Amino acid sequence: MENDFKKEAQKQYLHFFRIWFVIVGVLFVVTILAVLAKSMLRTVRERNNSQAPEERVYDYAEVLTSEEEDKLRALIAEKEREIGCDLVVVTICQPVEGSAAKELYGYRYTDWKLNMQDIADDFYDDRAFGYNAPYGDGALILDNWYEGQGGTHLSTSGRIFEKFSNRDIDEALTRVDQYVESNPYRAYSACINCIADKMSGKNSGVGTMFGLLAIFVPVVIAGSFVGTHLRSKEGKNTTTAVTYVVGGKPVMNLQRDDFVRKSVSQRRIQTSSSSGGGGSSGRGGAHVSRSGHSHGGGSHRR
Repeated sequence: MENDFKKEAQKQYLHFFRIWFVIVGVLFVVTILAVLAKSMLRTVRERNNSQAPEERVYDYAEVLTSEEEDKLRALIAEKEREIGCDLVVVTICQPVEGSAAKELYGYRYTDWKLNMQDIADDFYDDRAFGYNAPYGDGALILDNWYEGQGGTHLSTSGRIFEKFSNRDIDEALTRVDQYVESNPYRAYSACINCIADKMSGKNSGVGTMFGLLAIFVPVVIAGSFVGTHLRSKEGKNTTTAVTYVVGGKPVMNLQRDDFVRKSVSQRRIQTSSSSGGGGSSGRGGAHVSRSGHSHGGGSHRR
């Protein structure tokens, strides 16, 4: 008898949710087809800048092996075709702050961050990088290995500059921070992949839609189930118009309020505040380089 009860319960369950199973199945198929279509329709962008050098990896600090440099060049070439932006990696090992460094290298500042910014921007502009045109779409990762002054600066230009907010820049630089001390190749590869993923819209769009549907559909199903079954569980009225009438006169039950205790509690209500970081509007770290070109960017010091 218990088995019969279980079978009947399963039958009722499937009968009630059959339409939702069909909807979820259709949404799943549509999402898979959309992802496949996006992958097949991805275009390979043609490069329109012939003035910039072909080299993309400048390991002046010599922290990469020859094999790692070649692998990094191959990754960069793949991602450049995918997003249509130049991606450059530069490592150095030199002081970038203080009066002595300013005098020795001709820096404009004594500040570490501002000088890193100048070095990255100048390297990009002096070589006319930019996938679509000189000084155009692209980004440069500058990593300094000088003892006590190590850190990374990301310089953005063109479409990457327009796309990347301070938060995006911070996320890309964090990828370097995670691995650079133990594996520089992995650190720079992770940063390149992060930039490419954000520019190509991976982990957004269709993925976001599917994620919202994955939340929305179960909520609708649960709401429908609860709404349908609540009606059948509603309690019946236990009083009528004459329940409290005896002999034609209303009868009032005794009512009173008993004071039990008095207590006062205090709680501070937290208010939201902006954490800065530029939000998600793009143009993070906007400034004009020494050569007069617009750049964005940011730095992480180790």
